[in-house]
Amino acid sequence: MFEICIVGHGNYPKGVCSALKLLSGTEEHVTAFNLNEELSHADYEEKMGAFLDNHRNVIIFADMTGGAPHQIASRLLLEKNNRSQYILSSVSLNLVLDTLMKNNLGMLTEENVAEELVKSLEESRQMMMMMPEVENISLTTEIDVEDEGI
Repeated sequence: MFEICIVGHGNYPKGVCSALKLLSGTEEHVTAFNLNEELSHADYEEKMGAFLDNHRNVIIFADMTGGAPHQIASRLLLEKNNRSQYILSSVSLNLVLDTLMKNNLGMLTEENVAEELVKSLEESRQMMMMMPEVENISLTTEIDVEDEGI
């Protein structure tokens, strides 16, 4: 069983937890870490560090890639070098809910979690949509990194 950890700005993490409870009926094995004006980055890092020290298997979902909560959690994961702790960023509620349900059904193990997270990321991307559709523009358009100079 993995601990699900939601990190983000303001009350976003608690809001995601609220939505998860509404949709799944449970918040078991789910923890939220709000980074707001009441908490310094150092205090936030201390709380996150203690959480990671106390839980072997953790999946962290961050609201924004590169945001302070993501940076702090990523740095801690790199320092602790625990191969059973993962972070995903810029996530949707679909992705978090899918992972929570798989976790609660016992479908995630230390052996398969990385592969399952990659599958869930891809499924989450495929669920994104825009309306109305725009002719000749595809959400799945591939970008040629070499040609773009990135």
